[in-house]
Amino acid sequence: MSLVPSARRTSTPAALPRAPLPEAPPPASGFALAPRDVLTTIFIRKRWIALAFLVPVALSVLAALVIRPRWPAEGLLLVQVSRENVGAADLTGTGPTVVSVEMPKVVQSELEILLSDVVLRRALESAPPGSILPGTGERRFFGLLPPAEDSIPRAAQRLRQSMMALTSATSNLIRVSAALPSRERSIAALRAVFDAYVAQRREIYAQTDAAVLSVETDRMASDLRSLDDEIARVRSEARVLDLPQDIQIANTRLDSATTRIDALRERKASTDAQLDAARSRLAAYPARVVAAAETTNLAPNDDSRNELTRLTLERRRMALQYAPDWPPLRELDQRIATLQQSIAGNRNTRFETVREVRNPAVEQVSLRIATLEVESDAAGKQMAELESQRAEARARAESLLRVEAQLRDLGRRRDAMEASFRQIANRETGARIAEDARRSRSPSVIVAQAPVAASQPRDLRPAFVVAGVLGGIIAAASAAVLLTLFRRSFATTDEAARGLGLPGLASIPPNVKLVGGSTTPQVTDLAAMLLDARSGGERLAVIQFVATDEEDGRSAIALTVAAEMARSRGLRTLLVDLETDGRSYLAAMGSHPVHEPADPDNLMAFNTAIPSLWVAYGARQSILGDAHAGIERTVALLARLRRDLDVVVIVAPTEAEDYAMRRLTALVDANVLALRAQRTDKSVVRAARDSVLSAGGRLVGFVMSGERPVLPRRLARLVA
Repeated sequence: MSLVPSARRTSTPAALPRAPLPEAPPPASGFALAPRDVLTTIFIRKRWIALAFLVPVALSVLAALVIRPRWPAEGLLLVQVSRENVGAADLTGTGPTVVSVEMPKVVQSELEILLSDVVLRRALESAPPGSILPGTGERRFFGLLPPAEDSIPRAAQRLRQSMMALTSATSNLIRVSAALPSRERSIAALRAVFDAYVAQRREIYAQTDAAVLSVETDRMASDLRSLDDEIARVRSEARVLDLPQDIQIANTRLDSATTRIDALRERKASTDAQLDAARSRLAAYPARVVAAAETTNLAPNDDSRNELTRLTLERRRMALQYAPDWPPLRELDQRIATLQQSIAGNRNTRFETVREVRNPAVEQVSLRIATLEVESDAAGKQMAELESQRAEARARAESLLRVEAQLRDLGRRRDAMEASFRQIANRETGARIAEDARRSRSPSVIVAQAPVAASQPRDLRPAFVVAGVLGGIIAAASAAVLLTLFRRSFATTDEAARGLGLPGLASIPPNVKLVGGSTTPQVTDLAAMLLDARSGGERLAVIQFVATDEEDGRSAIALTVAAEMARSRGLRTLLVDLETDGRSYLAAMGSHPVHEPADPDNLMAFNTAIPSLWVAYGARQSILGDAHAGIERTVALLARLRRDLDVVVIVAPTEAEDYAMRRLTALVDANVLALRAQRTDKSVVRAARDSVLSAGGRLVGFVMSGERPVLPRRLARLVA
């Protein structure tokens, strides 16, 4: 076990002499496409390139197997100048007559008629089923499936694709050809098309002036009948018999209703005035008047005097019969005395009776008011009815005025149309006579050559195969270029050197196992290159292998380089791994850690089977990986390492984006990128390169592991 001695902390770091390698060229801003790179991609991506080549070739071979040779048949049509082309009089008789002749336009028009859907469909319909186009009505898939339903429009499209027509600006001939799988089908198809074209053209030119004028005459007669029906409908809807008389009647009714409404309004105003006067007079009359008045001193229903007389007579009779002290006689005296007192008390009281009756004037005025109210209500209802009649009369008058305007417009249109109808009917007779004379003329398009088949068929299968091979070559080349442009990793050291702008220090084949510090020629050359680089008599002392990904092989390369320097040169070498604790290195070199590190200012190192090689244990917890340690402590530790050791090999961690790793990158003597061929991403390598350069570190080159010889030797020497 060897412990690196600690050194005192210094306030300012001493200047450390460095032995740099030759400066690397500035990093390339882009990746230039070279023939060697394309060839490398071809040998790396053989399957994809072969697939890109085979797909067009397979499609062309399949097309060559599917298509069949075609027998072209050819025919000629001669277009002559006719009256239809020389002159066409205007049908209305008011326009000029066209007398110019443009033969190319005439030929082109005939050609478009020949290849129109109407002609092709007519040709297919006139021919027997399956006699023109192959496959129509035949069973599919070796007779297992029923025949496909081929519609006439689709068949016409297939027939148009098999036909070709050629014209010339210096000739009136139309050369028409049809290519079908058999000679008989080609001749039958072209003959059917010619017959359908002639028939269709005959029907087209049969629609001459007389037919057009006849159609126009029928249309005008129909329009006249429609106008008559419209006039009858308008008169029926408006209930019009004699329009002027109906308008006069409507106006008379409107005036009568207005006059009656005025008179009724005057009478209602008089009635309302009488009603208001009667109501005011009724309010002034008293409701009752005095009929009789009577005054007396006898109370109403007072029978005291009569009772007194009766009691007096009764006492006289009893006094004659009974003794004066008889009790009933005394009681009778008391009753007589009481009545006398009552009569004496009511002698001075007087009573007055007044009788009132209903006022007869009020009765008369009330009857008059009732009569006036009835008359006023009757006048109001009569006025409302007259208003309704006047509104109906006004609406009728307005409706008749609108109907009058509409009938006037329809009448003008009918008069103009009737005049045009008479003129067109007269011209139809003359046009029909001219057409009868024109039917005896010869046709303007003549079949100059009947359809004739060629002596040899037209076979496109070799052309398809050649086109497929050329397409496969183009597709393979395009795929190679695209795969080269979009390849995400470097395959060779030369490609990585051009892509990164850095020199390649070593290339380690994939069959070399860097385990236990075994020596290989590539590692020997790399160690010698790093040790022999001098500047001012000092060699490189601190070397860091910068990580690009987890599988870049930097750990094995660093261990092998450190073992080579210690074994071959006898240099005191220390291997520092800032990603792991170093147990794997110690196990590979036959050593084991005894205890855990405690001082972050020192590096605890253990010796290995090689006497001059030490491996640091727990270096990640030292000040080399501590961002808070400060640059003075880091520089002091590196100075002690340079003083006590000859070479220090540092393995950077995969995630080296913190400040401690950037600071260490700037303080070491040299930084070497480690990457793996065909695996490490280009963007990751460039990001690691830019990170080292932006931190101010010295980047001397890169080491590529896992590189296989992609190109054959002769081809590699040829494109080198």
